[in-house]
Amino acid sequence: MKYLLPVIALAPGFAAPLAAQESEPPAEIEATAAVTLPDNSVKQSNRLSANVGTGLVTEYISRGVLFAKEVSLQPQITVTLDLPSLEGGAITGANVFVGSWSSIKLGPVPSGSGGRLTRFYETDLYAGAAIELADRWAVSGTYYRYESLGNSFAGYNDFEVIVSFDDTGMWDNNISPAFSLSPSLRLVQEAGRPGRKDALYIQPSLTPSFDTRLGNTKINLAFPIVVGLSDEYYDGTDGGKKTFGFFRTGMIVSGKPAPRAAPGLTLSGGFDLWVPNSEVKSGLDQYDVVGRIGLDWSL
Repeated sequence: MKYLLPVIALAPGFAAPLAAQESEPPAEIEATAAVTLPDNSVKQSNRLSANVGTGLVTEYISRGVLFAKEVSLQPQITVTLDLPSLEGGAITGANVFVGSWSSIKLGPVPSGSGGRLTRFYETDLYAGAAIELADRWAVSGTYYRYESLGNSFAGYNDFEVIVSFDDTGMWDNNISPAFSLSPSLRLVQEAGRPGRKDALYIQPSLTPSFDTRLGNTKINLAFPIVVGLSDEYYDGTDGGKKTFGFFRTGMIVSGKPAPRAAPGLTLSGGFDLWVPNSEVKSGLDQYDVVGRIGLDWSL
């Protein structure tokens, strides 16, 4: 099963001013390693492993809603414990994990109730478990606690389930030996959302990807295709709720800059193209391009 690294990349971004929803808690961590199984390409000497990374985004958008129009630094760390005692039969991998993810504004920000911590828009803690079935299916469950050191929003909880399928190697090798579509379904149930009904978020996605070479370096190209749906999350511009929130695509280029000296190190870059539902209060125009660049290390 492939390990889906957090991918943070940089490119020009275009966005409208942040909508009134800025004071509300963010909807999700857009890229996290917590929900996948460890990188099998990096040999571990014991059951405990860690993944650390940091990235830069030109804007912080989550679930099709703009939360920070400033350039933001987004570090993360995940510690994973493998559970080989659970493996057997259909279960080909299992682990538990804990981690943290943050979004820190780098551009000029007005002083607010957070004082010197105003730049620390979001700090999240999460814990969960994941299993791999028949070397193809991955199922994870994760609890998230969202907090803001800068008092940008009141804290709340999320409970997330992700089911994904690794179709690598199932396609004609004339396309690429590493070609895959990586279908995935993400379900997130909010709990204790301040001032509003808890929403159920549904995100089906495909991520067509393949390996190629740039000189002597192998790189991976990925093109995410994501749809955001919800029962209560998206406020309509004319009142009420909207089911369809956004469509997102883009391109991500990733590779290992030092495969022999540091096989767990991954460098990535690219962009996201967000196309929001025009009937939703999202803070976005007809479209928004967000650039990403990042560095990730599996230890």
